[in-house]
Amino acid sequence: MLKMLSVAVLALGLAGCSKVGGGEYFPLNEGLQWHYKLDFVMPDGKNKKDLMIRSMGPSSFKTEEDEIQGMVRRTSDGTDYLVQEREDGFYRVGKRVIVQTKPQADKAPRLILPKGRNLRVGYTWTMDTSPYVAHWMPPFIEANASIKPFDMVYEIASLDDTVETPAGVFQKCVRVDGMGKMVFYADASAGYQEILINHSEWYAPGVGLVKLERDEPLDTSIMKGGKVTMVLSSFMD
Repeated sequence: MLKMLSVAVLALGLAGCSKVGGGEYFPLNEGLQWHYKLDFVMPDGKNKKDLMIRSMGPSSFKTEEDEIQGMVRRTSDGTDYLVQEREDGFYRVGKRVIVQTKPQADKAPRLILPKGRNLRVGYTWTMDTSPYVAHWMPPFIEANASIKPFDMVYEIASLDDTVETPAGVFQKCVRVDGMGKMVFYADASAGYQEILINHSEWYAPGVGLVKLERDEPLDTSIMKGGKVTMVLSSFMD
């Protein structure tokens, strides 16, 4: 669950914003650290977790066709994500989990956050995503295995949000809203079910991701969903 959230995330107070400076919404400087508090609320229980992300600096790896370069972000579970800053946005281009010896290239670059002229209210893009909290209930787990990815449409919804977190209050935040439909087979009588998934992220200037909310409203006998909230608890530059 934390690994999926880290994709996602790939992401002090008002004085802290001015201290970091630069106006970047997805800083990649080596040595930066973000600490988050995660709250999971589900029909079958609640859970809390901590997540740390550290910017490790530049790295590269070779594929059969090319050499891929970027900046590494490492999560507290040992997963590395390779991120490239391009003219039009920040992209995830590779990933290495703790049991792998080298990163694996993404099939296509995954847009995390637009920049430049694309960072404007109303700009949209589509990426596939996987559930954060939705899960099968026994005895359906083995029969259904993992839940298939689905498309989510993301949109720059605001450039001027104010967000309160344990790390402080952040102004001039970019808000990204996402909406997608998860489809699953319930049973012979109900057939296929569609669940509307809502997702929001907030990025502060010079800091990056300060808050994330994901709602997967699902409460059936064979599958449960829920809501996860992720907020910045501290930031170190």
